[in-house]
Amino acid sequence: MKDFFDLNITRKDEMVKDHLVKQPVGSSVPLFSIVEFNLCGLCNRRCVFCPRVNPELFPNVDKGISVELYEKVMKDLRKVNFDGTIIYSAFSEPLLYKDIEILIGLSRRYCPEARLEIVTNGDFVTSEKLSRLFKAGLTTLCISMYDGPHQLAHFRALQKKAGLRDDQIVFRQRWLPPEEHFGITLSNRAGALEIKEIGIAPLKEPLKKPCYYPFYQIFINYDGTVLLCAHDWNKRLIVGNLNEQSILEVWDNDILKQVRVNLSKADRNFHPCDLCDAKGVLIGRNHFKKWSEYYESQQPVKK
Repeated sequence: MKDFFDLNITRKDEMVKDHLVKQPVGSSVPLFSIVEFNLCGLCNRRCVFCPRVNPELFPNVDKGISVELYEKVMKDLRKVNFDGTIIYSAFSEPLLYKDIEILIGLSRRYCPEARLEIVTNGDFVTSEKLSRLFKAGLTTLCISMYDGPHQLAHFRALQKKAGLRDDQIVFRQRWLPPEEHFGITLSNRAGALEIKEIGIAPLKEPLKKPCYYPFYQIFINYDGTVLLCAHDWNKRLIVGNLNEQSILEVWDNDILKQVRVNLSKADRNFHPCDLCDAKGVLIGRNHFKKWSEYYESQQPVKK
């Protein structure tokens, strides 16, 4: 069965490349180009291609990030004049987080040049909601359409009513059949997902392949913990805690350094990467190169 390639990956890769170009040259720490937030523990759907299909393993949890913690992270980002992309997506439906417009406003205040994106299933999208989100400062709304092509006309009508341009809404076809991987570049979510009929399952032994995720992106859970990446649904590796640390302290810490060294050698023999089949080289190659140069520059000069 041929894997599906989501064209939105190309769009995301271009955003990441463009942001890296603007970063300082030399031995400075390469900055993340994407900050992804899992705002809450809620989703209203149980999609077969998502670990949430099993409510016993991944139940809804009515908790969300505090506005105070979120503002702290934005203040951290302001210190480095962050102008990359902030994404609300991850393990939950971001529009179920009641204060999302407040968070967007804080992001716009502290990081005025950042790109702000929401990835949503569209179930709570109305023309009024669209107007409020973009008035708060949202850049792009990505709508994953799971039910069928008929949804496009519905969302186009809402877009028109809200007076939004085509470049402000991204429509993602997620209604395709299992043999086309539902329109998603699927992974087993670091071993958390199994779909036997299309060969998605936890690995029996680690892949010998590099992965660029922790080179270009940082992932923040609603409780302030920082996970290795958005594939780690089981939260097997916590790399930091923003209740106690700054985002930059976490980004350049010893845990992530060891992870990057391992992944640069195509060594996935550690949690959570040992069970993961993600194609981790589709985005972030230039960040990978820049981190390699940075680590090389930190080596003692041989006399």
